Amino acid sequence: MIPSLPKLLGLIAIIWVVWTVFRIYETRQAAIRAQQAKDVDGSGDDAPHGAAGRDRSDADHSVDLRECKICGAWVSGENCGRENCPY
Repeated sequence: MIPSLPKLLGLIAIIWVVWTVFRIYETRQAAIRAQQAKDVDGSGDDAPHGAAGRDRSDADHSVDLRECKICGAWVSGENCGRENCPY
């Protein structure tokens, strides 16, 4: 069975419509999430997340880690728990 040209064009059209609807849906969901994040934040500014943005939420910031010179463990500034550890 060889698919005919109208069937192939119809299939391409259906795939394109589904893809376009999905893109529109994802764009709207991203806008809703951004608006909710802005509402929760309360500040309403679009400042980049730096040192001032570290207290906003756990998902928005990173933790600075240092490697222990003695044991090689990565610690967040506290003692790694081993004896004679400088951190």
